[in-house]
Amino acid sequence: MNAFLTAAAFVVLIAAAAYVIHRLNLQHADRIAAYRYSTPRPGRRGHGTPQPHHAPRTTHHAPRTTGDHPGSPPTAWPRL
Repeated sequence: MNAFLTAAAFVVLIAAAAYVIHRLNLQHADRIAAYRYSTPRPGRRGHGTPQPHHAPRTTHHAPRTTGDHPGSPPTAWPRL
């Protein structure tokens, strides 16, 4: 009879511990869901703040107008 009561007490304690751990996990999940890790802190730029996109600077020149054959100097430079 003593062994049966001891085993029953252990089962009750294990069930109570599992319930407490389950409740703590639920509370922790609620805290994580409430706090947004992706939002930046005030006054700081982070991944959540969109960065302005600057296109690389390139210069596009129009082809020079040349004479009748490829070796002749240009007759007029294009206006930029």
